[in-house]
Amino acid sequence: MLLNRFISAIKNQSRETLRAWSYQCESIFAQRSRRLQQLLSFYQSVYGTQGLKQLWRAYYRSELQPPLRGFVLSAVGIMGLNMKRPGSDGFDWAKERLALSNFDLCQRDIDFINTLPVNQLCDRCQAKKMKYCYCMLGNQRCKKGGVVVLPPKSDQSAIKEEQAASISNCHKSLDLDGRAPQGQVRIQAQEDRNWEPYFSKNEFSIWRREEHGSLYSYKVYARFDDITADDFLHVQTDLDYRRQWDDTALRLELISEDPVPGSNSHLIYWEMQWPRLFANRDYVYCRRYHKDESKKMIFICSRAAKHTTYPAISGKVRVTDYWSLMVIKPFRGFHEPGLHFVLTYYDDPGIPIPQNIKSWVTQKQMPEFLTKMYVATKNYACSRAIKMKDMFNSFTIINDEYTANEQRGSWLGSLSRHRRKLNSDNEAER
Repeated sequence: MLLNRFISAIKNQSRETLRAWSYQCESIFAQRSRRLQQLLSFYQSVYGTQGLKQLWRAYYRSELQPPLRGFVLSAVGIMGLNMKRPGSDGFDWAKERLALSNFDLCQRDIDFINTLPVNQLCDRCQAKKMKYCYCMLGNQRCKKGGVVVLPPKSDQSAIKEEQAASISNCHKSLDLDGRAPQGQVRIQAQEDRNWEPYFSKNEFSIWRREEHGSLYSYKVYARFDDITADDFLHVQTDLDYRRQWDDTALRLELISEDPVPGSNSHLIYWEMQWPRLFANRDYVYCRRYHKDESKKMIFICSRAAKHTTYPAISGKVRVTDYWSLMVIKPFRGFHEPGLHFVLTYYDDPGIPIPQNIKSWVTQKQMPEFLTKMYVATKNYACSRAIKMKDMFNSFTIINDEYTANEQRGSWLGSLSRHRRKLNSDNEAER
């Protein structure tokens, strides 16, 4: 009997019931939309646009499961009909993507960082007044199979054995996360040539290695105690922010982004301001970074590339032989202050430059640039902290029920008011 009355009441009051339900759904949707907007604004202020993309990709891979993932893919597919297809920008990422195996070249750098507490200076590093020695570890040679050959003293057989071994035989795979695409393009470096001490200045220690003729690659080590690895990575990879702090970057443009999730690869155009009397240098290069959670390390590599829409420009010298490798190792976690980093890079400026000018650029400009990069990281961390504080102050959680206007309440309240109105009308008729 009670059920029949309930069904009869629903039929008689269906119009009011649907109207109340629509009001309630509208209220909930408006409330959720407002909260979602606040969350997106908050995370964009904290992590930036690139960081927000990475956060969404990580959430997408770990949380969205079928059928929801299929639904999202269908929606993206429909939207993609009006979007530019991946690869339509003229860059073939399947062929030009930097290989993860490039980071195997950082194995000696990692060993150097791990053995810093017991680091000892060789004779050449002592003569150069270096803070640390990379030569004894970086120039170790191995037989095939990875067996280290000790430096010979006077035995001729030992000298021949050491000459027959090579530095490249010592390389081991880092076994990085296999979920990321492997890539094909390898960095070509003169691995079997020895590193020599160059100079130390402030917190930077720099070594060099001859690559081709009088051209050298350089290796820089530094540690910072008061910046985090995540902030340092952001400063390295955020092109918009680099335009603000690097006054030598006259143009810095993103040409293309690898569409494969987890690749973290970008094709970039960069025009660098050179001193007066010299033409500016410009680069088209592919950059890739990898953040390994298990090893607690970040790797970044770059290499010169080509793109049809960015040909060489008259009045600028296009650098076509360029590569760099960087490993960042935090003291503890990515979000905690303190890190080591080793940067190895090489570029051919394109025209012969006197050695004294090269030395001036290396000894003066490079430490200044790295110091500027450190200050930019400090400023970024400070501005992010201020934004977080302001966002938390303005981010209020709505505890009271949200209504579109004063006349709209919950659907149960609407039904109860309608029932009271009917009862009062019936009593008036009686």
